[in-house]
Amino acid sequence: MPFLRLLSCFAAVVMTAICSAPTASGTTKASGVDMQKPPDHEAAVRSEFERVKAENTVEAYERFIRRHPDHPLAEEARDALARLKKQ
Repeated sequence: MPFLRLLSCFAAVVMTAICSAPTASGTTKASGVDMQKPPDHEAAVRSEFERVKAENTVEAYERFIRRHPDHPLAEEARDALARLKKQ
């Protein structure tokens, strides 16, 4: 019986290694499904801010500030928002 338990544990370790091995494209296999690398958070926030600036509305700047209140770009959003509200 201990041999079967050992064999079962070994099989589980091998299957885990096979299912989570990196693929050639840089993605990781987990349970046979390719998982993409997580996006670059900073690049995503900067891209969002560029869209907000292009929209240039009170609502867009307020939404950005709500979503990213502590991000350095939030201060720029607050300044732009204040300018828009003065108009």
